[in-house]
Amino acid sequence: MRLFQAAAESEVSEVCAAFGITRRKVFQYLGLFCALVIIYSIYFKLITVSPDGVEAGNLMGPLVKLCLVSALPFAALAYSDKTWNSNDAGRVCLGAWLVVAVGFLSRCTEMCPSAVILAFLPFVLSALLAHSVAALFQPEKRDDMKSTLRL
Repeated sequence: MRLFQAAAESEVSEVCAAFGITRRKVFQYLGLFCALVIIYSIYFKLITVSPDGVEAGNLMGPLVKLCLVSALPFAALAYSDKTWNSNDAGRVCLGAWLVVAVGFLSRCTEMCPSAVILAFLPFVLSALLAHSVAALFQPEKRDDMKSTLRL
């Protein structure tokens, strides 16, 4: 039994290693995914609970706050982990949005799917901006930039 379990684990770890997936990256994906699902769910809850309909002025304040909060994990991962890249961030961001959007559209059938896609853009832009800024200020990258700077 243990021999079979060890063989299965080694095959899984070999496949994961071939794709560059480490145990740490799996935990990063799961943590970011859970945080984003919660944030995106709050955003959709604001849209559906609005008593007088959805108006841009009513949602701008909460949208900006939620975009900032959702951007923080991207910035933290981009700053602290030199192997974290925008492809990782994009996959997790899109996956979390799809899960929440499918749940939202199944409950609110009168909402247009293109409006759900359009509502995703501020979150993508804030994640991209946070990721890019944090990646620029990684300690390893700053040291590399200093060494190439000639006065």
